[in-house]
Amino acid sequence: MRRFIGIFYKLSSNIPYGTLKLLYYGLVYPRILYGIELYANNYMINLHDLTILNNRLLRIIQHRLRDTKVIELYANYSTLPIPKLFQYQFLTFAHVLLYDDKKLPSVISNSKVINADIHNHNTRSCMNFHRSPSASYFGCKISINLISKIWNSLPLELT
Repeated sequence: MRRFIGIFYKLSSNIPYGTLKLLYYGLVYPRILYGIELYANNYMINLHDLTILNNRLLRIIQHRLRDTKVIELYANYSTLPIPKLFQYQFLTFAHVLLYDDKKLPSVISNSKVINADIHNHNTRSCMNFHRSPSASYFGCKISINLISKIWNSLPLELT
């Protein structure tokens, strides 16, 4: 990501805004998305450098000053900061797992457990993922536990 800063800095004065946006989505954004489920499932301090580099790139491409709010940078490009992008990727995976699991391998689709599988009571949360208790920090970071935590925290209207 660091090498793109110099490249985009030199290109930003010669190339139109729309082309810079296409270059960002063609070169940088796929690198952020690739494996985000693994590397962003970490301590937030480990993502700090990547977030700073991405913010700097967005400022260079959009010709913004250093004191520009980060939310504006991401809103102009219709994207999300890296921690929110991580949650979004997990939520889209949870949606596929819950409503369209035929697209997934049977090993993954059979690993989901919803509350309706545990009990027969018709409750508000019967279609939520069942959360198995975990005593350690690393147990909370297991994908299915994290998916259930993020998905179950959504309002009922969204799920």
